[in-house]
Amino acid sequence: MLSLDAVGVLFPAIPLAIVALNFRYTSLAGLMRELHAQLDKKLLKTAQKQVLHDELVIMARRMNFVKYSLFFLGLSFVFNTSTLFAFINQSERIAIFCMNTTIALMLIGLCFFCIETVLSTKALRMHISVAEIKNQQINNFRIL
Repeated sequence: MLSLDAVGVLFPAIPLAIVALNFRYTSLAGLMRELHAQLDKKLLKTAQKQVLHDELVIMARRMNFVKYSLFFLGLSFVFNTSTLFAFINQSERIAIFCMNTTIALMLIGLCFFCIETVLSTKALRMHISVAEIKNQQINNFRIL
């Protein structure tokens, strides 16, 4: 038996997740523009350009995962609203189907989000390693 409480709990949660992911999408877009602008600088060494290019590739993959996550969470909100509509019209079988679909779509969207988070960590590690290499080069220069 489906209750209105189950539908009501997800109703505000899904749009909040969508808003959070939308902020992530927007910040990624800004970072990609910034990296692209840095790649256009002529003073960069080949190694620096390669690192920036690798970071840009990872960000493009992250954007795709955020995009898919947003898509599936958007669909889950549509099905959650459909669950509410079916529940109000006393179509319990349709409401249960829509609720199950809502949860499945949320799981898919959250899986994409988890993958994007792993890629985010990988990109951050890459960025930190480049900073550490620069720091070592500076320290080696001081020793000489």
